[in-house]
Amino acid sequence: MDFKKFTNPTSKPIGGPLNYKVLKGMEINFQGHRIKPLQTEDPRRLFAWQSQKASSLLPDHPLSGVDEDSFLTSIKASLLDPNPQAVHLRLDHTDTLIGIAGFTDIKWTDLQAKTYFFLDPDRSDDAAHFGRYCSIILHLLMKCAFTVLLLDKISIETAGSEIMLVHTIEASGFRREAEFKDYAQVKGRNVSMIYASCTKEDYFRVFPNP
Repeated sequence: MDFKKFTNPTSKPIGGPLNYKVLKGMEINFQGHRIKPLQTEDPRRLFAWQSQKASSLLPDHPLSGVDEDSFLTSIKASLLDPNPQAVHLRLDHTDTLIGIAGFTDIKWTDLQAKTYFFLDPDRSDDAAHFGRYCSIILHLLMKCAFTVLLLDKISIETAGSEIMLVHTIEASGFRREAEFKDYAQVKGRNVSMIYASCTKEDYFRVFPNP
């Protein structure tokens, strides 16, 4: 993927009852999509999606059942922390919630974090558009990581069997660092996990004036 095809998104401050102090009212836009702080009703929608099939890049391993409940519940725990260990953001298109995206295991001393996204199952089922959604979301996350949170490096994991996701991640500027064999179980079978990362240096090499 040619990074230069992306145009630089613009940011503008917003308000709202739920906000991370570290984000200072951030909103990032790209091709009609945007990420911004969660709204009060968003977690309820996310819980409603959890029983459906969803394409996602979640922290460490594919989550399900009790693990996923715990993950979504933890969103509220760090909402007003100025230096949270996790930052969960609303992903929307034309003011409609289409998913959640963000960062976990943030190490503020090392300025590193893991990134993820969770997409509306109805949209992830559309194979014709899924790759484009992934590219846009990853671009939004890189923009947020390196220009708002001022991180030095972000990493991401996904199942090696998700060929489209793996290709999209690498085409979006992430470099594969490792592959963990039989790392997790998905639908009752062992799968390998691909670990990839993107540094601020690489990002600004492509976007010198974001």
